[in-house]
Amino acid sequence: MRCLPAALSLVSLLGLPSASPLGAQTPQAPKAYHGLRLPNRFFADNRAALLAKAKAMGPGTLVVAKSMPAQPSSGDGERPYRQDSDFYYLTGVEEEQAVALLDADKGTYTLLVQARDPRRETYTGARLGLAGAKAKGADEAVEYPAAEKTLSEALQKAKRVVLIDNFDEAFRIKVLDAVYPRGALGWKADYEKSLVDGRPIVSEMRVIKQPVEVEMIQRAVDASIEGHLAAMRGSAFFTNEGQVAAALEGTVRALGARFLSYETIAGAGSNGCVLHYPSSDQPIAPGSLILMDASGEIGFYTSDITRTWPAGGTFTKEQRALYDVVLKAQEAGIQELRPGRPHGASMRAAARVISDGLVELGLISGDKEEAFKRGDWNKFLPHGVSHYLGLDVHDAGSYGPVDTFHKHAGTRPLAAGMVLTMEPGIYIPKGMEGVEARWQGIGIRIEDVILVTGDGPRNLSARLPRRAEDLEAIVRGGAKLRR
Repeated sequence: MRCLPAALSLVSLLGLPSASPLGAQTPQAPKAYHGLRLPNRFFADNRAALLAKAKAMGPGTLVVAKSMPAQPSSGDGERPYRQDSDFYYLTGVEEEQAVALLDADKGTYTLLVQARDPRRETYTGARLGLAGAKAKGADEAVEYPAAEKTLSEALQKAKRVVLIDNFDEAFRIKVLDAVYPRGALGWKADYEKSLVDGRPIVSEMRVIKQPVEVEMIQRAVDASIEGHLAAMRGSAFFTNEGQVAAALEGTVRALGARFLSYETIAGAGSNGCVLHYPSSDQPIAPGSLILMDASGEIGFYTSDITRTWPAGGTFTKEQRALYDVVLKAQEAGIQELRPGRPHGASMRAAARVISDGLVELGLISGDKEEAFKRGDWNKFLPHGVSHYLGLDVHDAGSYGPVDTFHKHAGTRPLAAGMVLTMEPGIYIPKGMEGVEARWQGIGIRIEDVILVTGDGPRNLSARLPRRAEDLEAIVRGGAKLRR
């Protein structure tokens, strides 16, 4: 595990106010973290680690990493630009049209960047330019269009190219043509050069989180908790899912989240049974549950939290019965997130609780053991319950070979420093065949962010209540504030 010395935490490096111990409950809302980023040393260490891996491949190895291309939103606009996570992990550079060249023989880092352009910068803000690239840690920097020649010469000289193309298909083809040229020389190039996919290499580097990464994730979690609390407190008088979503999104933005971790899911009633519900714009019927799966990013690090609560502040008998089963399943799954346990153990533990609970409630028939083996519970829990989290909400890294128990369960042993979610659920949409009407229209998911430690799982989002009675109290408290 590569990490900074214990004394060099994110707090000390960036001069942030001291926070409570990692994962501990804090009584007050977090401070805003606008513009918070990891230090250049973090990215330099990541490049050094990748260069060491590249050097071990043999002489003449060149790592080429490309920034995320811009994403048009229409004929006259672009989506807000968010850098590719691999590229950011290696460079800390946030702008588009950048290429990082890591020469394993020389141990050098060259950054190719856009040329400074006062007219364009009037519209889109200052570019890095040569000075900015050097300030970000580059040994050498070259602006386009001269950078095209630099890239071409580097590719021609290299015997082995480790490519991290980051969804830029045009750039991938350019590198491919340089390594394996078409025409008379193509046959010879096949023997002289090789192209290596660098994405799995960086993915594995990202699996174990360094202490400063965990601290940044904790800040994203803390901001997201405040967003969930704002949504819960307002739900007693909200009439539309969009208001619920807006309460969270406005709160996390105010606390420094430039981006959401993913598009907000705020589904009421049967909409909560749509796993990636895209609309969040429908009326909230009286007596329905609200399922909110939403979080914000801080410093490019994500959070992923889900809570389900009664819009009016009181669970019905059926809602409460199902909620308690999901909460018990989550607790069982969390206990499996510890070093040495296979990734899929949490899936098995949570699914067993879900299956037994559904049998007890009469939603699944027969013997508990036989029902679990048959997999009847899959009808009510159609997804996996745990994934990595970091720079991406479904973060990079392998889970190992698939466990025969479930397609979303891996056999890789967990290790300290991994950050994963735990998110079981039960979903009974309206019209589900073979289920009494009183159970229909109920969707429940509970999700938290868990750090694997040598002392066991640590719930980084534990400050956000999960017990049914606590959620009811928050909603009712919001209604009192409204009055």
